[in-house]
Amino acid sequence: MAVVLTAVWTPSGGGAVTLGDDGNKVHVKIEQLGGQAVEQVEQLAFASNAERIMRGNVSGDCIFTAGKSHADRGTALAYFKTNFGYIGQTGSLVITVDATTITMANATLRSVTAVEINGVRWMLRYTFGITTVA
Repeated sequence: MAVVLTAVWTPSGGGAVTLGDDGNKVHVKIEQLGGQAVEQVEQLAFASNAERIMRGNVSGDCIFTAGKSHADRGTALAYFKTNFGYIGQTGSLVITVDATTITMANATLRSVTAVEINGVRWMLRYTFGITTVA
């Protein structure tokens, strides 16, 4: 059974945009998904060990590529231009693997990069800043 991945981006105040869907030949590869928290480390006077205090503020990245073939190169370029226009927007990113879904509310699209151009087939890399995974 093949794994089916989808990535749907809904900018605040906008409609849902499918950035990747294996089932519809917009193949998705997740490159990075994770987060980290801010930690304060204090060297205390006369203590044998440093004090380590978790400060929360969890943030991370969701980075994936999606490849799609277009009717012609002009359509491919227009597709890139449309996706490039979403940079800087905040919204909800939903990743689905088979029947399991995670939602990253308040995600920010930080970058869209064309990482591979092969005629009418373009591979775009999306980088989202994330703070929650539900």
